Amino acid sequence: MVLLVSSTIHLASILDLLGFCVIVPAAACDLKLGMREISLLTSIPFAGYLSALPWGYYVDTHGRRKAIIISTSVGAVFATLTTFSTSFTMMLVLKLLGCLFSTASITLSITYLGECTGTRNRTRYLLILNCFNLISDFICYALAYLILGLQFEIPLPWLAITFRPWRLLTLVMAVMLAVGGFVIFFLHESPKFLATKGRVDEALEVMKTGYGLKDRDVDLVKSLLTITKDTGNERKVPFMKSLWQQTAPIFSRPYLMKTLQLFFLLAVCTSTNNVFYIWFPTIVNSFYNAPSNATASFCDKITSNITADVHLGETCNDVIADNTIFSGMAFSLFFTIINYIASMITSWRKSVLVGTLLISGMSTVVVDLVEQPVISLLLFILIQLVGLSAGNVASYFVDVYPTSFRGLSTSLGSMFARMTVMVGINIVDSTIVQHCRATFLSWSIFVFVGMVVACFLPKETTTTRNPLFYVSKIESVGF
Repeated sequence: MVLLVSSTIHLASILDLLGFCVIVPAAACDLKLGMREISLLTSIPFAGYLSALPWGYYVDTHGRRKAIIISTSVGAVFATLTTFSTSFTMMLVLKLLGCLFSTASITLSITYLGECTGTRNRTRYLLILNCFNLISDFICYALAYLILGLQFEIPLPWLAITFRPWRLLTLVMAVMLAVGGFVIFFLHESPKFLATKGRVDEALEVMKTGYGLKDRDVDLVKSLLTITKDTGNERKVPFMKSLWQQTAPIFSRPYLMKTLQLFFLLAVCTSTNNVFYIWFPTIVNSFYNAPSNATASFCDKITSNITADVHLGETCNDVIADNTIFSGMAFSLFFTIINYIASMITSWRKSVLVGTLLISGMSTVVVDLVEQPVISLLLFILIQLVGLSAGNVASYFVDVYPTSFRGLSTSLGSMFARMTVMVGINIVDSTIVQHCRATFLSWSIFVFVGMVVACFLPKETTTTRNPLFYVSKIESVGF
């Protein structure tokens, strides 16, 4: 049950974050959105990571279950309200407020599952959870194919809107988040959290009712739970002082240079993947809708259609080209397979990181130099290959930082990377039309600098770790 609920919440939270890149282009005509508005709307969900530090503090003081309930419930409310947006400003504000809550559940669901699962099943369950993560892109495009292709318009004059397919798609994703938040009401708090807070009797009760703990084992387990108790809670420290004590070592010697290195690499991998993924439906849709021209470059194709004025059409059409949706689904399956292959060679994590950065950088350089449409589209997809190495970079956080502030360093690194994504999306918006080739060439420099920085990472070790679980192992410590 914990696995099912955690997977549902994890999937719904990711769809709430990334699904907007499909919803916004479909809503462009209805809400009179230009390229600037589309860029802001598709990037604003990543601003939700600004709440990473407050959520981290709340989770460690009030519990994982309570945090997930609040995160999913409030996020679902704002996601539902977004369905009825009447303007760009209304949608922007509602989405920002919603993602300040819902994005927390992406990592909270991993932490909760990791702490509520025994050692024997934890790795297998986290693998299943990660499968939902990997397949979320496919589900997003599949839902878009099923819903955006519908033909209906329901006037709702009291709300000053017409209910169209893109609004239904938004509502479906909001309902998934609400369902996860509702079902977790019936689950227990993490026994690990209860034990660290000294609530040993409650932890024992959870293990009896939820995990079938036998009476004969109670004394032994109780002694272990008592040892697990966080003695740091006995002396109260002011919040700001505690936060400073946790944060300062990350940006001080001997960790300062490693922090800058890992933060930069995580930003390169995450932003290169997410920026072009967020623009994927818009760019690929423009690519397929561009006039056929055998000698046209990739930039010529996308800019010839991406500049179209969305205000002129008298009748709005929510449908995204089938080729775009099928490309998105194939894109998701392709990266799922590649990610699985990469997980088999985790002892070569540095080589994999440098290799994917090289492929991504070269693809960014060549994408507009090739005039063959299929090859240029494939190169555009390969630009995002470096996203697979974000887990490799995250694994170095385990090696570099001690347990006492490893979780915070990872949260800060993730927050910095997501802020880079938000900035990158808007940079691409400002330059892609007038300076398309320069945009790709400039980004290639960013990637190649990352490749050079990656060469200074520690040498390969014989330790085999699966990058699928780095985030889980960083953020959760089970029994």
